[in-house]
Amino acid sequence: MLSSMRTAARSSWIVLPAVLALADASASPQGSGQVPRAEKIAFYSTRSGVAQIYLMNPDGSGVQRLTLTSAKERSPVISPDGTRIAFASERGGVSQIHVMNVDGTGQRRLTDTSETELLPAWSPDGTRIYFQIEHTGSPSILAVANADGSGLRHLTDGSTAYNYPMVSPDGTRILCNAPGFLVHVLTIDGRDARAIGTPGTLRLRPAWSPDGTKIAYGLLRGTPPNHTTAIAVMDEDGGHDRPITSDGDVSEFPCWSPDGRRIAFQTARDGNFEIYVMNADGGGQKRLTNDPGFDGAPSWGTVRLPGVK
Repeated sequence: MLSSMRTAARSSWIVLPAVLALADASASPQGSGQVPRAEKIAFYSTRSGVAQIYLMNPDGSGVQRLTLTSAKERSPVISPDGTRIAFASERGGVSQIHVMNVDGTGQRRLTDTSETELLPAWSPDGTRIYFQIEHTGSPSILAVANADGSGLRHLTDGSTAYNYPMVSPDGTRILCNAPGFLVHVLTIDGRDARAIGTPGTLRLRPAWSPDGTKIAYGLLRGTPPNHTTAIAVMDEDGGHDRPITSDGDVSEFPCWSPDGRRIAFQTARDGNFEIYVMNADGGGQKRLTNDPGFDGAPSWGTVRLPGVK
């Protein structure tokens, strides 16, 4: 199972300096003393030759590169307050969780362990970062640390391999993949796992909606890497489960807009992975990136934009 999950993750991975613009209508007026805010999508791309992290506007404009290393930088996640981005970096030789400011400055490691760390996720209050740890030959486990790197602890014991953690908007539960591409919900301390969704359906990388009432995921058909995925949505209890994109290609890694009305996702429908956006019902699909390299693993948030007038 772990091998299959890694293969699917590689298909998704293969999933930003200083000028930030286009503050939205919620931005504070000039002279108010408040920092302007705007919606942005963070993602990673191999357009430079190696996976690096970028930021763009929700219409695909204003692409900015944030990391400038020769290492693989992946899985960016914008913090709830819009000031930071957590990501996985291999600059130390293995993948480990890092944090930077939303303009790419202040890059630092989260922990000081030698473990392989993947797939960060913020707590709703921005004080903690949850992530996945892989041990060679053993099931992956879930862990958490404070946003300053202190207080690292393991949440699961490895008896079940959990992947792709995401904290619920109310901060009480963890959504994740379990073996067999099942979707499980755990308490915030990693206990009392509960499967949700119709049995027998394979689901990849589930994601809470901002209000916690819906879960988007990749509906998996076939066995990776010989598989297709469609974006699907179900209620948080597993009801009203339905695909919202067509079968026949690989569309996965959905993320919700801050207002829950749209979903960004990565898809290989054009021959290589690009990022698309659509309405939450699957309508109005639009391509955001157009590059021969991989573009994927989007994270959509409302960021603080220091210096924007």
